[in-house]
Amino acid sequence: MSGILWLASFPKSGNTWLRVFIENLFRNSAEPVSINELGVVRYGDMMGPLYEKIAGKPLQEMADAELHALREPLQKSWAQEAQTTIVKTHNALAMHEGRPLIYLECTAGAAYVVRNVFDVTVSYADHYRLTLDDAVEAMTSGLQTTRTTPAAVFQVLGTWTDHYRSWHAVENFTPLTLKYEDMVRSPMKAFGSFMRYLGVPKSPQRLKRAIKNSSFSVVSGQENQSGFRERVHQSQKFFRSGGVGGYRRILNEDHVKRLTDRHYDLLLELGYITKSGVPRV
Repeated sequence: MSGILWLASFPKSGNTWLRVFIENLFRNSAEPVSINELGVVRYGDMMGPLYEKIAGKPLQEMADAELHALREPLQKSWAQEAQTTIVKTHNALAMHEGRPLIYLECTAGAAYVVRNVFDVTVSYADHYRLTLDDAVEAMTSGLQTTRTTPAAVFQVLGTWTDHYRSWHAVENFTPLTLKYEDMVRSPMKAFGSFMRYLGVPKSPQRLKRAIKNSSFSVVSGQENQSGFRERVHQSQKFFRSGGVGGYRRILNEDHVKRLTDRHYDLLLELGYITKSGVPRV
């Protein structure tokens, strides 16, 4: 296929982990690839220098409306590359101020990573240096966006539920959905499905090596030793814990109830809670 293959997710759901896996899968080397040398997924639709290049002026001289208008020519340029271009995004598949955030005519496919909202909230709080109460409020309120910074262009998220729905409600467009929890607990099955989606020839040995070389212990160890260039926020670590269910030690009952009430339908649909609202993760 040609065009853009999107790696889409709500923030702190495993998108970067998937990129590290892709790097190790394609390089297929015995040793892990450095997290500071990721080149297979070269683009993210928030990367400021890409907008500066196409506009011919610095990011700080452009308003958000002008940056948003540049998404179309930028995505068209990616779609015209000789082979499929893999691009990271946290944008919802939605309209913003009369223009799409994601141009489907430039799109070949998408892999969507979803993670339970409880663990996302804890990681979100750490990443953006929020209190837990503020993070829960953010995750239960309305439209969420990230701001334009000297390094990154704003993204429109919506709510955790709305973000997922936006990518899964388009006619004749079906992304490959990967659950973060499956990536942790059943990596051969989860990453294997993604390997097939990419059209990479079946090779259990290659798959196992890529999984091992992109494991949390490896990438967190690399960050401890050399840092991670993409960590632009104030959290102490980008690769914080990598587990499933860690929220149980951090969120209180009221936090969990508020998140459950707000996102009940999708949590139930994805198997994260029982019908009575009790978390399964």
